[in-house]
Amino acid sequence: MKQNPTIYKLESVYELISVADRISNHLSLNKKPSIIRDIKVNDYDSKLIIIQSIEKESEWAKFFPKEYVDGITLEYQIPSVLILVSTPSGIFAIIGGAFYKYILPFLDSSYGLNTYSRIMKPVEDEIITIKTRGVTGLRAGMSEQFKDNYRLMDYIKFGKIPTELKIKLSSETADLYFNQFLTNRSPNIILNISNGFNINKKLSFQELGLLIQILEHIETQKADDFFSSYKEITNKDQIANSLKPAIINELFNKRNDIISNTVSNFDICYPNKIEDFYSADEYEIKLKEGERKYKKISRTADKSEILKIILTYLNEEGFDKNLNNFSNKIYNFYIYTYKNQNSTPILKTALIYHLNTEINIKGLGNYIYLDSKWYKLREIFINEMNDRCTEILNANDLKNQVLNEEWGKKESGKRENEGVYNDKYDKEGYWVLDTISPNSIELGDIIHFNNNTLYICHVKYGFSTEMRELYSQIISSARRLKNDLKDNQNNYLRAVYKSLESKGKNRNLSENEFLSLFKTTDNIRYVMCITSHLKNKPLQNKINKYRSNVAKLSLIQCYTEMRTEYYDLSFEIIKNDACFS
Repeated sequence: MKQNPTIYKLESVYELISVADRISNHLSLNKKPSIIRDIKVNDYDSKLIIIQSIEKESEWAKFFPKEYVDGITLEYQIPSVLILVSTPSGIFAIIGGAFYKYILPFLDSSYGLNTYSRIMKPVEDEIITIKTRGVTGLRAGMSEQFKDNYRLMDYIKFGKIPTELKIKLSSETADLYFNQFLTNRSPNIILNISNGFNINKKLSFQELGLLIQILEHIETQKADDFFSSYKEITNKDQIANSLKPAIINELFNKRNDIISNTVSNFDICYPNKIEDFYSADEYEIKLKEGERKYKKISRTADKSEILKIILTYLNEEGFDKNLNNFSNKIYNFYIYTYKNQNSTPILKTALIYHLNTEINIKGLGNYIYLDSKWYKLREIFINEMNDRCTEILNANDLKNQVLNEEWGKKESGKRENEGVYNDKYDKEGYWVLDTISPNSIELGDIIHFNNNTLYICHVKYGFSTEMRELYSQIISSARRLKNDLKDNQNNYLRAVYKSLESKGKNRNLSENEFLSLFKTTDNIRYVMCITSHLKNKPLQNKINKYRSNVAKLSLIQCYTEMRTEYYDLSFEIIKNDACFS
């Protein structure tokens, strides 16, 4: 009998006996009868742990009327197996059945991807499928499939972090490392890579030991930096002493902005379960108050409200008066995710693992915290990204031909807010759409018609993490407009006009005349309108002085996505010298 096992690796801090004991104790506490035996895997000291199979009622058991299934047994068994193999480089784990959740806290979540990076050949390896996590924009994650001969070299892109891969290894690499598993009927090695490492071969127990020995050797090889434009940060001391405290500090400092619905640079998502989390019905927020004791704080159907609810609670209860109290509470919030009106959550873990953000740490630079992992953009890609941003801005800069008003200060000395700036265009040839958002989608802040071109302007001050939201706003608007123009009813544009008319900002334009601006013009052009926020450092010429990699990635991806899928995108760099006087 052969199996097709996925090989996992435990974090290097763990020892075989202590892990086995902790798992055994956990199973006993949860009344899961188990058997533990000492075994040998290719002369490596190993542990075999088996959860004794328990008959469990099928999900169909209560579906039918009782008389229909009388005398029929709707039960099944779930055998669960764990093999722990102690090697000089650490502990490998092979999992069968429902054992994954018990070993998960010990796993090195980057093992599979890191192992592949040691044997990869970007020019020769072929991608079959790839899943990536998006750093910016509306696409939190993507799954893509490719035809034959699509090489890894052709794929690597800014703003995407690979999370799962199915790769056809080059024949040279397959023969070098895995020739023992090649046959005439199955001459290729297909790797399934995520946090584990899997080859497309069924293995005997003896062959499993051989594969672990091969993986031991692969770990001695140097990793290839080409795998991603981002380098994962795995230094435990740096994470514990610098990065984790920094993310709590950022959340503490931005708490009032989040509560007041000002732009937040935090996203919420269960790590590596994007689809499940985003498609859920409800999210329950609980505060851990003791061992196995949780207090329900709130329940919401809107995932974007989760962080606001938590921070509002901390504020109302007086837990955010100082950073220490705030930090202690934040670490004890848990999110329970529900779907299909089920009383059992499909996902649940601490809030800290749900947080995703970009953060700048003085003296260390910019970091991405995504799916409970830390990343930093590699230097070679930073230079390339800066060059690309400069190229895009210089080639598509409208040079204040559309928006020529300066962003200034109020009498109080504070910088004008976005609404005050937008209202400067309440004049002939312009329509101010600020705060008009049918279906929660803002068409634009300002539109301008000139020389048979309709400019749809989206305005934002500064060039930092707010660019992520600006990117999302532009793409959402362009998609909605394009779809609305395909529909003869034009319900979205009509809703925009009604709001414009109710505010007295339609400038005597009738509804049909307003629709004609979009339906008869030869050229619709979106405009990303932004400012420099560093004194004497014009954005077009000094992009390297701006620290936010998310802002730069957002600009590049928005420009690329708009031109390939929607409308042309231009830029206005709004004058703002008065803000520094």
